[in-house]
Order: sequence, then C-alpha cells, then structure tokens
Amino acid sequence: MCSGTRIWRKAIVRAGASLAVALIGAQGSAWAGCANHDGPKAPNRATGLMSAVYHPDELGRSLLPVDFGDERPSVVGLWQFEMLAKSTATHVNPMPDGTLIDFGTAAWHADGTELMNSGSRNPADGDFCQGVWKQVGPSTFVLNHIALAYTNGAYTGPAKIEERVTVGANGAKITGTFQLTQYLASPTQGHEFDESTVLVSITGTITGTRITPN
Repeated sequence: MCSGTRIWRKAIVRAGASLAVALIGAQGSAWAGCANHDGPKAPNRATGLMSAVYHPDELGRSLLPVDFGDERPSVVGLWQFEMLAKSTATHVNPMPDGTLIDFGTAAWHADGTELMNSGSRNPADGDFCQGVWKQVGPSTFVLNHIALAYTNGAYTGPAKIEERVTVGANGAKITGTFQLTQYLASPTQGHEFDESTVLVSITGTITGTRITPN
C-alpha cells in the first residue's frame, strides 16, 4: 500500500472521530442503536432507536447513561408533594408520627437539579429551595436538597433534606422516605454551610402526585 493511501485513510478516521465528538458536545444527547423494537423504550418503531443522554462528570468527560432495563417512569416533571413525620427503629422524632412537616410543589429537572416551593414556610422567610438528584435503580432516585432557614427574618442556618423516592409504574405517583436535618448557622463561618450543630432531625415519608398540563 502506498504511503499516500495510508495517510488518506488516517485522515478519514480522524475526521470521523472529530465529527462524533462534535455531535455529542453540540447535542448533549445521541440516539443509541441498542434497538428494542417492541419494548416501551423505543420512541420510533420504524428504526427501533432509543434516546441516550450523556452527562459530563466532574472532569468534563462524557459518561454513558446507566442501563436500568426497561423502566420508563421518570422523576422529571412537576410534583405536588406531602411530607409526614415517621420515626424509625434508629431515630425517634420530636413529634408524633403523621405530623405534617411540609407540602408544596417540586420540579425535578432533566439536568439533575430540583426546585421546591415549600407551602409550610412563610414566603417572607424564604419558601423556595434547591437540590440535586441522581438515579440509583429502576424508577428509584435520591435527592440531596438544601434549604436556607429563617426565623422572623433572621437567618437560622442550612437545612439538609435527603430523600429516596420511587416513581410508580404508571409514572403518576411517587413514594419514599426523607430525613430532614436543621443546622444552626455558624457564628464563625458566616453564611458558609456548617453541619456541626444540629437543631433538629426529622425522618418521615413523602408522597407525591405528578402535575400534568391537562
């Protein structure tokens, strides 16, 4: 084989690789050809192609999506939720089981972030807070949510709400558990998060119903 032909083939390989990287970077998603022609995952029965979203890790590298089989329900969307206190074998709450801890709406976004509108808090003291989530199993998700608590207009400290929820088979309901830990603001660290002084810790159950456009 002449050297010119080898150089030409190497150029084609390099160009093809560069084009693939550019498409993934520009689109943020790709159509994976791991076809399941009859399964519920196939958005296009003519081609049998499935959507595969690529998320960057902390180093900016593209990561392949995790395969959780044929599960379809997604936590992405807007939910009306309710949180009730429930003690566990290892944690006893300072209030009776069934006590309403919070209610409102929560938007779980496709980029892994979450926004909650807390109905139990006075808007003047801040009723919106944010979190981040990831999928850990079929229809199962964990959330790390941070709220900034105020009392009579004065900053009390950060609260961490950790949730583990499962989306029902029809995609319309969520059920799960939560642990809320309220911390006292640090007198030395200012507004930086300080988890050294716990004011209260509450465990319980969370339920939710998907809010639809109709």
